[in-house]
Amino acid sequence: MSAQDNSPAIDTSSIFNATIDLHTNNGVIKSENDKRNYRYLKLENQLGVLLISDPSTEKSAAALDINVGANQNPVNRAGLAHFLEHMLFLGTEKYPQAGEYQEFISQHGGKFNAYTAAENTNYFFEIDNDQLDVALDRFAQFFISPLFNPEYVERERKAVHSEYLAKLKDDGRRERDVYRELINPDHPSSKFSVGNLITLADREGHPVREDMVAFYRQYYSSHLMNLVIMGRYSLDDLEARARQYFSAIPQRDINISSSYASLFAEQSLPASVEIKPEKELRQLTFNFPIPNPEQFYQKKPYAYIAHLLGHEGEGSLLSLLKRLGWADAIYASTGFQSRNDALFQLTIQLTPQGVRARNQIVSLVFYCLGQIETRGLYAWRYGELQQLGDLEFRFLEKSAPMQTVSVLAQSMKTYAPKDILRGPYLYGAYDERLIKKALSYLNSKNLLLVLMAPEAEPYRISTLYSVPFSVRASIPELLDLKPAVRKELFLPEKNVFIPKRLIVKSGSLLEEELTLDPQPQLILANKNMRAWFAQDQQFMQPRALVNFRIKSPLVAANADGAAQAQLFAALLADQMNEFSYSARLAGIDHSIVANTRGYEISVFGYSSRQGLLLNKLMEGIRVSRFKEERFNLLKEDLLRSWRNQNKNLPYQVLANQVTVLQSEPAWSSTQLIDALENKTFEQFHQFVVRQLIDAKIDALFYGNYFRAEALKLAVLVEHELLNRQAGRSLPPAKILLLPKGSEKPWLYTHSLTHDDSVVELFIMNPSVSVEDAAHMMLARQLLQPAFYHQLRTEKQLGYITAAIASPIAALEGTLFVVQSPTANENILIHEIDLFLEEALPDLDEDFVNNQRSLIKKLREPARSLKEQGQRYWSSIVDHGEHFSRRLDLAEAVARITPDSFHDYFRAVFMDKNRRLWLTSELHEKNENFFHVDDLLLHKQQMQMVVSP
Repeated sequence: MSAQDNSPAIDTSSIFNATIDLHTNNGVIKSENDKRNYRYLKLENQLGVLLISDPSTEKSAAALDINVGANQNPVNRAGLAHFLEHMLFLGTEKYPQAGEYQEFISQHGGKFNAYTAAENTNYFFEIDNDQLDVALDRFAQFFISPLFNPEYVERERKAVHSEYLAKLKDDGRRERDVYRELINPDHPSSKFSVGNLITLADREGHPVREDMVAFYRQYYSSHLMNLVIMGRYSLDDLEARARQYFSAIPQRDINISSSYASLFAEQSLPASVEIKPEKELRQLTFNFPIPNPEQFYQKKPYAYIAHLLGHEGEGSLLSLLKRLGWADAIYASTGFQSRNDALFQLTIQLTPQGVRARNQIVSLVFYCLGQIETRGLYAWRYGELQQLGDLEFRFLEKSAPMQTVSVLAQSMKTYAPKDILRGPYLYGAYDERLIKKALSYLNSKNLLLVLMAPEAEPYRISTLYSVPFSVRASIPELLDLKPAVRKELFLPEKNVFIPKRLIVKSGSLLEEELTLDPQPQLILANKNMRAWFAQDQQFMQPRALVNFRIKSPLVAANADGAAQAQLFAALLADQMNEFSYSARLAGIDHSIVANTRGYEISVFGYSSRQGLLLNKLMEGIRVSRFKEERFNLLKEDLLRSWRNQNKNLPYQVLANQVTVLQSEPAWSSTQLIDALENKTFEQFHQFVVRQLIDAKIDALFYGNYFRAEALKLAVLVEHELLNRQAGRSLPPAKILLLPKGSEKPWLYTHSLTHDDSVVELFIMNPSVSVEDAAHMMLARQLLQPAFYHQLRTEKQLGYITAAIASPIAALEGTLFVVQSPTANENILIHEIDLFLEEALPDLDEDFVNNQRSLIKKLREPARSLKEQGQRYWSSIVDHGEHFSRRLDLAEAVARITPDSFHDYFRAVFMDKNRRLWLTSELHEKNENFFHVDDLLLHKQQMQMVVSP
């Protein structure tokens, strides 16, 4: 009998509750494929607790979510909940040192964070398994005996203000600021949530610290909290720890009302709003106030409506809008959620023509809503969502421990204990009456229509973010559609991509092939193509990852090729969308991404239907029949996105310049704009026809395939795409090293339209060797908490302060980042310089702990099939098929001694002349730097390393 005959087949055609052999694990329903054990309980203080025992986890984690957020801020203290979140990290009675928690987590391989939302605040961390007890004790003290040390109050006020200033030009924040001014002033969502120096100022008789402590003592009550702990311990041992560390959290006499004033005042809807954005954005959002949808999580009526209204296949609203040249994308979901209510939001990404046609688009949207009510309510449609939810829950892949606990802690307030895990994927019984009730809220009298576009005609300015906007107490008149237009709009057919039977393959189609190497094996190698294959033998999922890298001499030749490749990728994705959207819904996703030497194509999902999608992709690449109207529209979209890049968060803009400066081929957004702006449709067509001449392909097939199947697909790809040769060679990819023995450091200045100052320092390794990479990674881990504590917490230079990994292909690098609303660039350069000068003596203190922690991290196995596939792919495209690189890095870290580390640190981090500085602006040139004014000249002065 063949291996295929032994493989388990899974029928996926029945409804959710009948499909899954639901395992009730201590009151929590889990999938049959989930090997973790769960227990839900409540402590005596009414703290809700979810325990997760996972003997295979490489990190332990915990999260505590408080059912209190910005909506509970006192009327005269905007931002207080957010301010409290900041202050909670800065010492407790048992562990009084500010920064001690952060340092402890970091030196034991961990991470931590927190966020304040409208109705909850979420704190979370992960750490090495053997440090869970100490970490839980430190973590629990936040909610038992925080110090709220007065000496840090002013610093954190400035940090909150810095966070506010950093996003003054963020269009998401700016749009929300306009909404805030339009919402009923009696509703808590009308209040400012972030906070600034004014809202958090000391007032006569009301110092902000006293108000914050009062807020903490009023609301931080155990019965409003949910805790999740994940670790290798048994459930009984985890429960003992939960009781030991968290039973002392006080339960206070507080109940929070779920009844708010209506989201919009009576008679204020319908209304139309126009907002002028910072970026060149154009979107039309339909906002319908609805009751809080969480009460319907078992049946999800709004998800059903969003599925049909936001569909992107043939006959959809988006399909018609694209044909008319009015829109590029559509999104439907619920948002702006509070305890009492929410918004159902349909957002349409418009073209300039779509802005002019927005009144007609309103009529189209309401026609589609009418069609859903009259023709779209069928049990079989709901059954498809049940099947898709079933599949996703059944084969849910592990996420990072910190993400897992944070999401579940937040979910515990929404779902019944048994549904904490399956709640997001659960579609219970089809309830037509409930869907009709939900649809009744989506009417023209209950609409806030918001246009965000440069063409907006504002007459008001919002208070906090200075956003130009206007309001009109009406919406466009609803018009009857022409019969020809109505014919183009119809609801989706049955989804052919939903798999009927799922087979997890093992072994080989050939009986004599008894063993398979777990690492990828080269199954095809010739002058045009290399293909690797590895069958999953660990995760036992009916999924596969298929990656292709197409390397084209025409694309790699110059900025013209790179820019046109970006446009080709956008046009191909656009052309594929109607076909591929159903595949995406059914768990088979794909991406087409252009790079400076060609394309990365990735397909991930259920392997049984991947062939359909791959064939369509190959046909699209080979034939490439695009319409001139779509060429013009997507070309403008691409140019607009490049122009908008300079309006991203300032530190992100600068960080993106590192690759442009230190690698080849690499192009700035300005170079790409210049290359594409005047390209005609005919010129682009000639590029498309020629781009595969002399192309080469690397491929990886990993997961639920047999070797013979992977080889057949690889040969098909080669036959379809690589059949023309002209003898043109592919330019090599190069990493450009800062030269040794330089007389001065290098300085690149990038002008930004933002009031904050930004300075970044890039420290790059002198080689791509494993030894240098290991030293760089250990140095960064040692420096990160100290850099943050000194420059952000102690010196208050800026909310955005970090030391982050910044590799260029196989070369490790570290980027030091400070974005400041108060200090200028010269001061920031001095402070970063000073930090590195003084850092080395303090690094010995935590050397051993950090070394052990990094070794553990590098030895961690992948958590999911997708993550393992991505590791294999990175080994192929970045590290010359060095599949054991992570383990080799771990061994290299283990060989590091304090002496070798000191030598490395002095040579790499303390050599001031081998540094690349990036700044937002300098008022005058400084003779202490080589200024990068000419990109080509700068690259010629670098030392070259050829990359795979």
